[in-house]
Amino acid sequence: MRVAIIGAGISGLALAYYLQKLGVRYDLFESEPEVGGVIKSMQHGPYQLELGPHSLQMNQELEELLQELKLEEDVLRPTPQSTHRYIRKDGEFYCLPSTPKLLLQDSFFHWRTKLQISQETQLPPQEIPEETVSQFFQRRFGQEVVDYLINPMVAGLYAGDPDKLLLERTFPGLKELEREHGSVLKGLDLQQDLPSKPVVSLVNGLQSLPQAIASKLVSLHLDHKVEMIHRAKGKYLLSIQHDVEGLGDEEFDAVVIALPAHAAAELLDFTSPGLAAALYNVTYVPLTVVHTAYRKHAVGYPLAGFGALHPQKENPFSLGAVWSSSLFPGTCPPDEVLFTSFIGGSQAPEAAQLPEAEILLQVHEELRENYSISSKLPVFQHCYRWPTGFPQADMFINDVHQLLELLEPEQLYACANWLTGPAVPDCVRHAKQLAQKIYSQRPSFP
Repeated sequence: MRVAIIGAGISGLALAYYLQKLGVRYDLFESEPEVGGVIKSMQHGPYQLELGPHSLQMNQELEELLQELKLEEDVLRPTPQSTHRYIRKDGEFYCLPSTPKLLLQDSFFHWRTKLQISQETQLPPQEIPEETVSQFFQRRFGQEVVDYLINPMVAGLYAGDPDKLLLERTFPGLKELEREHGSVLKGLDLQQDLPSKPVVSLVNGLQSLPQAIASKLVSLHLDHKVEMIHRAKGKYLLSIQHDVEGLGDEEFDAVVIALPAHAAAELLDFTSPGLAAALYNVTYVPLTVVHTAYRKHAVGYPLAGFGALHPQKENPFSLGAVWSSSLFPGTCPPDEVLFTSFIGGSQAPEAAQLPEAEILLQVHEELRENYSISSKLPVFQHCYRWPTGFPQADMFINDVHQLLELLEPEQLYACANWLTGPAVPDCVRHAKQLAQKIYSQRPSFP
């Protein structure tokens, strides 16, 4: 059996790695000269910048992968104060309580909202087709929870809009709690004894993870752009740019698409036009990432936490900011603080597309106001744009899932963040599961 994997982001790399461990022949094609996809790190003088994901939430698959890649010693643990997460409300920052019980004791929500939260255990479960995240939380916890907790959280995690994202594609675990226990709070209460998943980074930046995987692969082909997929007599043939090895003459038993949805659609126009049409409909939103540094003595607000999110109700410029130097102190000089701000997303796409100078100025002015910063100018600023960086799990994604299931008998698969969600650990888990599925089907091939 031979498998073609197209795209060397974290999903494609992890899939190739697990197939190689299982002894399955594969070829991994990447059109760019480097691997990693949206995982991008940059050392800019004394500043360690993460341009994509800023940290990883550990799960079993990721922990095992880091051990196998000999990256355990490079793992950076955050400071203890990183458990403190803040949300801006009425012009002030509130430290978010860590449990529903503490939330009911806090002043963050109005007493009517807290009463509704306390009565959630009495609500009957409901099955609502294509229920959005907002609809779910509004019916179980109330509109204030949607406005000041779910809205900023979804914007921070997915650059998304809870009014559009589907609950079962975004937070499937919460829906399962409602089904199994009749209540989200009852289910969460039973899970309190489970260990929390730590957040980590890597000494040389998160991009060292995809680079470490790539260094182990025996059949990785960089600067090889696949232009078309052909299927004939149950086999796949690829049209490949810069094909000096003659790989376009090879037959593949299976193909795995590990590309952004629209790039995947272009490849599949001829082979699978139905899936291609669905992939063209996948929604992507722009996001701009801005890093800003100030002298520590110029910042009047104590940065003791992970960072702060900004609800849309507050009319912010940015979605929020990670307090990068408080989370991982080595990201900037010791006498400075480093913020990572996120602009745009589904709720304000036009902000991400403003001229760079205007974005930098507005981020600086917002940070000055929010954190009582006395400096007229930052010590350092850097801007990076993702024009189509984040796929959205909205109503259009269901067609993609259904069509992919129908195409599995033809050995056409997908392994990408528009399928699993943007979290790197979820991409790694899905890649491992898909590798096992492909391996288990080997006997059906001669």
